[in-house]
Amino acid sequence: MFHAKHLPYHLWAEAMNTACHIDNRVTLRAGTTTTLYEIWKGRKPPVKYFHVFGSKCFILADRDHRRKMDPKSDEGIFLRYSTNSRAYRVFNSRTKAIMESINVVIDDVSEDKVPDVEADVETSV
Repeated sequence: MFHAKHLPYHLWAEAMNTACHIDNRVTLRAGTTTTLYEIWKGRKPPVKYFHVFGSKCFILADRDHRRKMDPKSDEGIFLRYSTNSRAYRVFNSRTKAIMESINVVIDDVSEDKVPDVEADVETSV
């Protein structure tokens, strides 16, 4: 996850927290069809809110005063899910700070897709 998105090394803890969060919700207990979350909470885990780690996101700029023509959102990088609320932890590219916000739109579509090697071989033949 971490190397695929070419993120700086100081965000490694965020990558590990995201991996643990996802692992606790999707790992099946040995010999059964129930997840660890389902055993602990007694219900199936919600997975609708899962997003791709390191995706580009847009954070609503509601904390700063802005003028009429200023942008309404800042660009950032999705890091993980908050442990205390429904918010997301994101890296704000403008302020260079990690922050938690619920007003985040995450763009899961990858724009920097690496071309497949097999497709290159077929076109060159």
